[in-house]
Amino acid sequence: MDQLGGRLRRFRIRNGWSKRAIAIRLGVSIPSIMRWEAGTAEPNDYNRHKIEQLLQEPASVADSSLAQLDLFPQPTPKARRRP
Repeated sequence: MDQLGGRLRRFRIRNGWSKRAIAIRLGVSIPSIMRWEAGTAEPNDYNRHKIEQLLQEPASVADSSLAQLDLFPQPTPKARRRP
């Protein structure tokens, strides 16, 4: 397992975040998170920097920024047909 991927996985689990939540926070796909954590791929320099920033944030700051994301948006109601 890549050292950064392992750190990301431990951070995610310790804070109770899903892979989806981390992917949204970093602006990447869930499969990217899975590959990084498994060590089968490494993030590019831009994403590596974003991961390092996330790992250095105090949990309260990271939690508050994640809480602002709408992870479970409500579906838009379907329009009614006129009789």
